[in-house]
Amino acid sequence: MQESNKSYRVSRRTFLQAAAAGVGSLALAACVMPAPAGAPGGDSTAPDPEKLPIIYWSMFGLEEAKQAQNQVDRFNEETGKDAIFMSIGWGNIVEKVQVAIEGGNPPDMVTLWSQPYTWGPRGLLQPLEGYAERDGFDGTGWSPAAWDALWSDGHLWGTGHTLNVFALHINQSAYEEAGYSVDAPPKTFADLDLLAEALTQYDDAGNLSRLGFLPWRNAPVFHWAWANGATLYDVDNDKITADEDAVLEVLQWFLSYAEKYNIDEVDRFVSGFGDRSMLTEDPWYVNKVGMQIDGSWKRSWIPRYAPDLKYTVFKSPYGPRGSEPISLNEIGAMFCVPTGAKNTEGGWALAHFMAGKQQQIEFGQQVGDIPPLADAARDPEFLSYLPHNELFVELTEGTAGRAWPRMPVLSTYQDEMNRLVDQVVHGKVVPEQGLAELTAKVQKELDDFRQQTAA
Repeated sequence: MQESNKSYRVSRRTFLQAAAAGVGSLALAACVMPAPAGAPGGDSTAPDPEKLPIIYWSMFGLEEAKQAQNQVDRFNEETGKDAIFMSIGWGNIVEKVQVAIEGGNPPDMVTLWSQPYTWGPRGLLQPLEGYAERDGFDGTGWSPAAWDALWSDGHLWGTGHTLNVFALHINQSAYEEAGYSVDAPPKTFADLDLLAEALTQYDDAGNLSRLGFLPWRNAPVFHWAWANGATLYDVDNDKITADEDAVLEVLQWFLSYAEKYNIDEVDRFVSGFGDRSMLTEDPWYVNKVGMQIDGSWKRSWIPRYAPDLKYTVFKSPYGPRGSEPISLNEIGAMFCVPTGAKNTEGGWALAHFMAGKQQQIEFGQQVGDIPPLADAARDPEFLSYLPHNELFVELTEGTAGRAWPRMPVLSTYQDEMNRLVDQVVHGKVVPEQGLAELTAKVQKELDDFRQQTAA
């Protein structure tokens, strides 16, 4: 059954229950803490929140940290509160926050990715729907995928201020040299197949010199499966549906590329890319790859690392079972309040502030990602800032954008899908068998999680 975006929208008076459960580190499996009620209130003997600082641990570093600090300074000026920003770093924040929560000394607000889907049901984060309902944070004006991404297990686990949105990035020079026009973008998987062939080049010795396209490069199976009409997760019945025909067809499509372009030759060519950063030294920048799925943030990096690149962006094509371009929309950062925070009110106030229109515009301009609030995304200040913003904004609207399934074994689901793709394209597993085994394995882990948290 297709997950309904509408079912996660709320009004000021009545919050509908979100149905999915979360994801994150299953190292938390043995740590079940009592979850607080998702509403204002608490111990009357606790210190006055108005007199406490608000400790904010952030994943943001470098220029992003400067922007975050500026926004915290504005919060303090406007509210008279004392929020303290601390940059923990991308590679350290998850572990440090987990240790701090379990040790009883967490920050009051923290930025996370998809961890809330697991941490929330484990009682490591405070549900925020009570605060949100009180303060009118009800999803009005938010893109459906963005609002969905904040919820699981019937609880609101945070706010957000940007969306990572995925689309097809093409070397425009190569595209035009192959006889194509930017006014005629590829619309279907079949169109991609023809374009991939046209953009692939070989040297005089018959070795690959430019890889036109690989569907599994940069894009998760989920992205393409949704584009082919798959559901992947039945939220109403809490069932993994990876073994549906729409997913099978995507893996068979992947396999056709492995066979057509010879996976051994592709592996040798791709191995030449080494460990280059996909941000600073992407082979796509230097015409080693003709086109690839990439995120909205890419446009903020191109002027720095590939200023001479002539490129264009198209909406991602859809499969034979699909009917429109589909894009994975993932929250760039979720602002959460840990269990045990000394200043829950302050943590919520800062999380609410960070989701405001101006904060969304400023961060979206800096990193290239898309504000989830329509008023911010459609504001001329943002819309005119980077090329192709209109296209990316459209991919967050209506039914085009899809949030990750909000369930507590998403990381396992992602890992197993990536492993299966590798096995399929290298001829080690038949797609039907691999999907059946994956579905059973992930379902068991999901069922085990439910039993553990119900105990």
